Amino acid sequence: MTVEGTAPHGSSALGVAEPEETAFTQEVRRGEPILEVRDLVKHFPLTQGVLLKKQVGAVKAVDGVSFDLMQGETLGVVGESGCGKSTLAKVLMNLEPATGGSVKYKGEEISRLSGAALKSVRRNIQMVFQDPYTSLNPRMTVGDIIGEPFEIHPE
Repeated sequence: MTVEGTAPHGSSALGVAEPEETAFTQEVRRGEPILEVRDLVKHFPLTQGVLLKKQVGAVKAVDGVSFDLMQGETLGVVGESGCGKSTLAKVLMNLEPATGGSVKYKGEEISRLSGAALKSVRRNIQMVFQDPYTSLNPRMTVGDIIGEPFEIHPE
């Protein structure tokens, strides 16, 4: 983020708190990204007609998203309802094919993976969709929720 002006350490001139730089965050930045997303696009066609469906437009659910996620970092995607958050997550996991762009997990393009290789990638990525009550069990502790995948997939 580029911000003009001066501000005390740990904040920006816009009043947005910046994370404090630590030895851990410096080490994380030196490594290779665990997830690389470049110019990711997902458009859904709008069609007209019953038998001969003619494309008359497209809904741009995800349009040109790029970011790097380093080992040890957490990414939260926030936005208005219908802005493409869930679609982005589905494309990142290769549950929905991208219209364009690239998603690499540990340097490997996930759109080229299938079978056991894709299953292995999906085991290492977690999504929590918008309604946490349908995604998270309120009767379980955070430790139980985090540990559950390791009980299911011990390898």
